[in-house]
Amino acid sequence: MANITEELDNPQWAEGIYQLETTDPVLGGPNGIANRQAKELAARTQYLKKKQEEDKPGAASTTKAGIVQLSSATDSNSEELAATPKAVKAAYDKAVESAGKGLPVGAVIGFPRSITSQEGYLKADGSTFNQSTYPDLYRVLGGNRLPDMRDTTPVGELVMWTMDGALPDYLIDANGQNISRTAYPELFAKWGTRYGAGNGSTTFGVPDWRGEFPRFWDNGRGVDVGRALGSAQSDEFKSHTHGGVPQRAGDSDRGGAVSWFSIDGIGQTEAAGGSETRPRNVAVRACIVAKPSDKGINYWIKAYGKVTNAGVLDASTLAAGLQNKSDKGHTHRAAEINDFAEAVAALTVYQKIGTFDICKLPDGTQIESGTVRIQNHNNNPTARVLTWPLAFITAPVVVATLSAPEGNVRDIWVTIDSRQSNQSAVYYWVHEQIYNTPDVTVNFVAIGRWK
Repeated sequence: MANITEELDNPQWAEGIYQLETTDPVLGGPNGIANRQAKELAARTQYLKKKQEEDKPGAASTTKAGIVQLSSATDSNSEELAATPKAVKAAYDKAVESAGKGLPVGAVIGFPRSITSQEGYLKADGSTFNQSTYPDLYRVLGGNRLPDMRDTTPVGELVMWTMDGALPDYLIDANGQNISRTAYPELFAKWGTRYGAGNGSTTFGVPDWRGEFPRFWDNGRGVDVGRALGSAQSDEFKSHTHGGVPQRAGDSDRGGAVSWFSIDGIGQTEAAGGSETRPRNVAVRACIVAKPSDKGINYWIKAYGKVTNAGVLDASTLAAGLQNKSDKGHTHRAAEINDFAEAVAALTVYQKIGTFDICKLPDGTQIESGTVRIQNHNNNPTARVLTWPLAFITAPVVVATLSAPEGNVRDIWVTIDSRQSNQSAVYYWVHEQIYNTPDVTVNFVAIGRWK
């Protein structure tokens, strides 16, 4: 008794399986007709087994696809393991925690001028921002206006420089020169041709303040009238007189007799002093700030800090990333992924602003609930307005109730004015039949949509 082995050593795919006929003789052995079907089926089986072993993927790596194992470790440096949503969330939480320990909200930092937008920061250009979008920054600044830090030293400012030699590139000498309008566009935008038109097209003039004293512009005070800003003024003595005491003695031209007043010699005082009238002084170099002195830097202010949940975790993106780590696409049931439910639940965003709690759900629902305390309402006939901490995209459904410390709210009510209310604010009225409840609290619940 023997096994079929010849075809199994080098198996080939048999295109067809021989059918035994009624006329075939019963013949065994290696080439016997009775063993032909078994040999062909055995060859097919061995061929398939060999192909399967050849095509079986190995472990995945950074250079080839393959089988990958999931891991929830957050301290692994393996290049053959794939992170689970649990590991991704742990890494995200650490990043958020680190961000919270970094620059505080309201901190100012400089970025190269080529950067026109920076996530988490607003440009310190003196503009205003939405309080509901950046509540932390509003609280830090005490308002919704950003500081204006575009020019640390304004272009056009006079600078008294104390050194000779080359100047910084943002300064020029106030020496009467003509400079390029395109090289100094900020200065030309402020001055124009106040100090000279240059060649009339591509240059403009700089004042010559060498050897001069600056004098503050009169600007309507009436002390130095008729002066234009930047105009020059020559030196001048103030009109005055000198007194004299005559000497009652012998007068030479009157034979020594005494006279009331007589001057011998030339009629002037003796000359003294120099070529100009000046106070004590030191020599400094008159320069003009001709370019922004920020060295190519724009200043930005940190607009928000630690976020309880950024709400950007996408379960489908995580699933696709895990699939791409394998050799071939495959699917998982939700129950087979560790912490999948927790990751999906993390899509819900919660935020606290003032007395209001805000919940944003993945399906677009936005719920805001909070209180407004009213003291001495006096049955005011004017509608009151509550601006929602976070605006809705359409007017929400609003429910309002009343409460009071004394509990005396039997004859007081609150109504909503739906005609004026919108996605940003609710208009409401508080009325009491017999006014005797000076301190009440309105409890609001609004349900709408954020997307």
